[in-house]
Amino acid sequence: MRSFCNVGLLVGLCYAILLSSCAPRLAAAPLVVDPPSTPMPALTSTPPATATVEIPALVEPTFTPASAVCQINRVKAIPVFDQNGLLKSFDTPDKFIVLTIDDGYNNEVLNQMLDILEEHGARATFFLVGTSFGKNIQRDTFQRLVDNGNDIGYHSLTHPDVNIIDGMSQEEWLQDYQDWSDALRAVIGDDLYTRGVTPYVRAPWGRWTPEFMQAARKQGFIPVYWSADEHTFEPNRMPLKPGGILILHIIPENLDELQQLMKTDWQVISLREALGETCN
Repeated sequence: MRSFCNVGLLVGLCYAILLSSCAPRLAAAPLVVDPPSTPMPALTSTPPATATVEIPALVEPTFTPASAVCQINRVKAIPVFDQNGLLKSFDTPDKFIVLTIDDGYNNEVLNQMLDILEEHGARATFFLVGTSFGKNIQRDTFQRLVDNGNDIGYHSLTHPDVNIIDGMSQEEWLQDYQDWSDALRAVIGDDLYTRGVTPYVRAPWGRWTPEFMQAARKQGFIPVYWSADEHTFEPNRMPLKPGGILILHIIPENLDELQQLMKTDWQVISLREALGETCN
């Protein structure tokens, strides 16, 4: 019995000591919950200083690329590519046609086409053959073509026959482009070349071999097909559609088709205008 009492006394004594030891901690709790007001300004002033440093770093990259944009798209257009990577048309709510004109064997006809385009405030992308540079197409014609806001695209150096095209390697296409580029630059000079030449390319005869496409991809070029041609203007043919890419050629017969197009209410623009890359 005495031993039980001693144990009870001991437990009670420990409990009392425990309570007494907790009391000061409970009393000190308000100091944590309600601290003095002096440290608060330091905490409040720190975030603005940090924000001032970080905000320019976040905003600057957003606006820097805009300085490289020459002009906002004239139309609302989303380029449509097929499974091979060929640009074939544009998805758009706007009633426009992208006009592309190929080859370049007749300087007189080319100037007549430029007359028509200029008269109607229209522009086109010209896919030109290198052997016409300085011969069939004179430098002053190039000057006019570029100054009026038209594009120049690659269409091979010599427009080879299909059987030759089918045997050309990727390396041969890359060399062909280099020869085409050198020939053009030699005739028109660096300024016109820089302002007029685009990364748009079109295979001769529309012969899109794997080797041609590989060369185009390697150089970052955009291969451009078409969705309508000069036969579109014949009776009972498929009508033009918004965002379509029309192909004509620099031949006398296509002057009539170009005039017919200009008599419609279609907005006629170049590839560079459709893709928002026009520079004034």
